[in-house]
Amino acid sequence: MNEDKHELDAQALPQARAVARGRFPVSWIWIVPAIAVLIALGLAVRAVLERGPEITLQLASAEGLEANKTKIKYKDVAIGTVTAIALSDDRRSVKVTAALGKQASPLLVEDSRFWVVRPRIGAGGVSGLTTLMSGAYIAIDPGRSQSKRSDFVGLETPPLVVSDMPGRQFLLAAEDLGSIDIGVPVLFRRVPVGRVVGYAMRPDGKSVDVRIFVDAPFDRFVTANARFWHASGIDLTLAADGMKVEMQSLVSLAVGGIAFANVDNDAAAVMDAAPAESRFVLFPDRTTALRLPDGIAQKYVLIFNESVRGLTVGSPVDFRGLSAGEVSRIDLDLRPGSPTAAIAVEITLFPERLARLRRTKSAAQYSESSARRIIDSLVGNGLRAQLRSANLLSGQSYVALDFFPKAKAAGVKWGPPIPELPTQPGTIDSLQNQLQVLMATLQKTIEGADRLVASVNDGVVPELTATMHDARKTLQRADSMLASDSPTQLELRDTLREVGRAAAAVRDLAELLERQPEALLTGRKEHQ
Repeated sequence: MNEDKHELDAQALPQARAVARGRFPVSWIWIVPAIAVLIALGLAVRAVLERGPEITLQLASAEGLEANKTKIKYKDVAIGTVTAIALSDDRRSVKVTAALGKQASPLLVEDSRFWVVRPRIGAGGVSGLTTLMSGAYIAIDPGRSQSKRSDFVGLETPPLVVSDMPGRQFLLAAEDLGSIDIGVPVLFRRVPVGRVVGYAMRPDGKSVDVRIFVDAPFDRFVTANARFWHASGIDLTLAADGMKVEMQSLVSLAVGGIAFANVDNDAAAVMDAAPAESRFVLFPDRTTALRLPDGIAQKYVLIFNESVRGLTVGSPVDFRGLSAGEVSRIDLDLRPGSPTAAIAVEITLFPERLARLRRTKSAAQYSESSARRIIDSLVGNGLRAQLRSANLLSGQSYVALDFFPKAKAAGVKWGPPIPELPTQPGTIDSLQNQLQVLMATLQKTIEGADRLVASVNDGVVPELTATMHDARKTLQRADSMLASDSPTQLELRDTLREVGRAAAAVRDLAELLERQPEALLTGRKEHQ
């Protein structure tokens, strides 16, 4: 019985084990952790797949930046985050590491630019005010290069022009920068249409290149005939019709600016817009900028035997109120055998300024021989060069070309390399000579008056003194006679009383004769 029982147990045991293994698989408690692991693996894989590039920025300072908080934005959309901030190896700048999203990968090219957006006050106005509440962030302006890049040097100031801004840039060549700064406005008809975006010194150091940006659609007004000038400050002009004050705008008065206009030789012609990066000249003022081209220049020499004080290089050469040229050089003229030293003034004449008055021809159409004949004819009729005062207060002078019919006969000396025009003594020296003659005459008059006073003191004054002494004695005697207690006064009173009594007697006689005319013959009759 026992053996059979053991055999039955042995046969049943494997079956029980098999049934137990099929009935109790892995426990349900591990399902949740397994699912969590799978989700984590999926997120990790997704993060790796969506992870963008990592870049480094070199900035001047980390003002307003915080790791794991400061964002990198493009068009106000966050595309990355600053992950670390550290000093550079040379301790002169800050190294900022940032992780960007995969969508930002196309933006990281060779000419992309980064800068920190924070509140700023500059010539172009106030910017970055929104960061007062949200905090500073790093902005990007993607470039157009095809070369990838991961390390950049951040800009110290925000760029005034970004890559997708419509408009065009131009270059202006100026002698000096003046009051122009980055951000100052560019004006057309006193309307702000652009701004200055940069400037740099030329390699030769003789001029400055100013880069401007004109917004669309105003950039089409910049043509090949555009003239640019400094619009800073106030232009004050004192002319014959009064005083004129011109100012572009209050902004240009405060921070400076550049203005431009188009000078069209043919008003009916339609000028095409100038291409981007065209170069123009930046003139110092509006008058100089809008002056028409002068064409061919002709040089002449003027010899003056008088002072040229107040005459400088650039002083105008005037022909009866018309600007015919300007002074280009002033030298001392030492001629062999001459006892005195003269002043040689070189002038530059622009015949086209005067030839424009002739509607049929321009100055370029005149040949050299015809020009000589015209100059010889004018000089033969008395044309001379003369120094005149332009401003009595400042002492400035200019060269005047005018006709002097009584001038000595003279001609143009065409032999020297630079022809010499005859001159006429200036009005300043003539005025000085007249003043000298007047002062000499006045001096002689004063000397004559001194001699007259001396003769009066020597001859007339003693006799006058004796006469006055006699007159004084006569007055004293008259005073003594007119005194109330003087004998003369007593006798005069008695005489006057006698005269009064005589006058009464005569009056009585006249009344008697009036009543009795016959009394002269018969005597007075008593009344009965």
